Amino acid sequence: MKRFFLASLVTTNLLFASSSAEININNNTLELATDIYLNDTFNLNNSSNYYYGISHLRTKSDENQDSQNLTTMNFKVLNPYVDDYGMSLGIGIKTVYTSQLEKSFNAIALALYFKYELNEMFYVSIDGSYAPRVLSFMDAESYNDAKLKLNYKVLDGGYMYVGLRKIETTYENNQKVEFDDAAFFGYQFRF
Repeated sequence: MKRFFLASLVTTNLLFASSSAEININNNTLELATDIYLNDTFNLNNSSNYYYGISHLRTKSDENQDSQNLTTMNFKVLNPYVDDYGMSLGIGIKTVYTSQLEKSFNAIALALYFKYELNEMFYVSIDGSYAPRVLSFMDAESYNDAKLKLNYKVLDGGYMYVGLRKIETTYENNQKVEFDDAAFFGYQFRF
């Protein structure tokens, strides 16, 4: 699975322009993610920006020495325009897969995206997603995540950021697993 994900990340970013790749870490977590810009490839109109994304998060908790993996794939539609106050919105859908506690977890989460541009160099982004019981399958009961990032442009097409993230999966019998609930920092490259 790891080799497939890394090969997909490299291949897809070479094929599509206007895409992004990012890496972020904290003491226990490493995440690799990519967003592939679909407008040019499928000749979509420019009234919205369409993206396909893949993310893989690996975490190792202090109590449990076993690594836990969370893989998501998403499709999102973002407003390409910023309003007079520097804000833009987006919506999306995300599939979530993980296997832990000797159980399988699949969910389809609905997602919201928010971006607030303070100026040309600095912006704040917030995104969150939620899958209730009706969109959770196998041993899954629900899924939710939330992420806040403060982004600063350091290069043309390159951003560094710090953020806060909370990711939680709930299994049948109300058994909860918290993947991450901490600050992180990372880099995003757009090309």
